Amino acid sequence: MSEAVELAIAAIATVVSGVSGIRQAPTYPNETQNVDPFAVTYVVDGRLEAGAIGTKRNLLNINVDVLIPQTDLARDLAKLTPFIDTISAALVGQVSGTGGRFGNTISTFDTLRYKYIGNVQYGDSASYAGVPMRGYSFTMENVKILVSM
Repeated sequence: MSEAVELAIAAIATVVSGVSGIRQAPTYPNETQNVDPFAVTYVVDGRLEAGAIGTKRNLLNINVDVLIPQTDLARDLAKLTPFIDTISAALVGQVSGTGGRFGNTISTFDTLRYKYIGNVQYGDSASYAGVPMRGYSFTMENVKILVSM
């Protein structure tokens, strides 16, 4: 992964860590987490396009998964559902108007999708004593990162 992509992932994780209620959003998360809710940011897939001489453009799909241990569906959803608005606002706000463009590491992204994810096994089997996780996965589609070579 290029340095520009790594910097973008770190910047996204920093923005997410500032969302009220997120207790941890490390750039490089551990196999096990001991606090919740926590967020994991990673590249799902992407493509590299050659640009004008000496430039390239990464178009990536980047996920931010917000997870908690699965305990009681009603309480878990009450805890997770507000993140649909707050995480979305934090991410979209970075590329709207006078947003910081994730510390100028990202030019823009096209769409923000989110979906509920349940019964997720995170990390090794010792995570939360083997308790399955649930949460929301936010996908930033076509994140544009321009790089001069």
